[in-house]
Amino acid sequence: MFFESNVLCVERSGHVGLLWLDRPEKRNAMSRELWQGLPRAIQALVEEADVRAIVLAGRGRSFCVGLDLTDAMLTPSEAPASQAAANLAQMEVTTAFQKAITAVAECPVPVIAAVHGHCLGGGIDLITACDVRLAAKDATFGVRETRIGIVADVGTLQRLPAIVGAGHVAELAYTGKDIDAARAEKIGLVNEVFEDFDATHGAACAMAEEIAANSPMAVRGTKFILRQSEDLTTEQSLLLNGLWTMATSLQSNDLREAVSAFVEKRPAKFDGT
Repeated sequence: MFFESNVLCVERSGHVGLLWLDRPEKRNAMSRELWQGLPRAIQALVEEADVRAIVLAGRGRSFCVGLDLTDAMLTPSEAPASQAAANLAQMEVTTAFQKAITAVAECPVPVIAAVHGHCLGGGIDLITACDVRLAAKDATFGVRETRIGIVADVGTLQRLPAIVGAGHVAELAYTGKDIDAARAEKIGLVNEVFEDFDATHGAACAMAEEIAANSPMAVRGTKFILRQSEDLTTEQSLLLNGLWTMATSLQSNDLREAVSAFVEKRPAKFDGT
């Protein structure tokens, strides 16, 4: 696996890919280099044929304190000749940020976030694009944008409503208040809370390994159906589900292996074909 970045790190442990936000001196504040690197990091992991799940975490004292405001805005040397051109240039920057988060959401294998310390602003954008979120007891969550005079525009307002109830979304987004891990678990933002980062990351890796032990084709298909169903009626989703199963799962070597393993009373060994 080839991937180079000063602010992101990718590793592999068996069938599990590890993606680290690696800017600890800035508490993993999101620079343009990080935004540009996220899609490439996801792609590097997915291109590894045997990576079946990904754990996303942050090095240092915090998961992510959000957007690096000093880096994200256009500098005077980048300023276009007119306000219209400046607006278009800034829109291109915002769109690039949105695409970076969407790359995580569209990753074909499950992504598990292991959160500790601060998870603010853009950090919320990032974890809402993940499939599962686990947190350390010291984690703090905040949709901070209204406190700095902007509207969250990179994915939180689109994805958070599918994770927690409307009242909680409104409270967090309008007030910009921070909540602790216990409250985050109570409202369903995170699945479970652990004592510290090591326990959280360990639990995320264990969950990723549990996922990786299942049929890779079935897991990818399950994620595909879940994502597509967000924009489909129940009837449309059922039709797509049936077509997918007929075209893939029922024809797969993984299904044959599952049946053989059941008959032979042994653990199945799936190869994803």
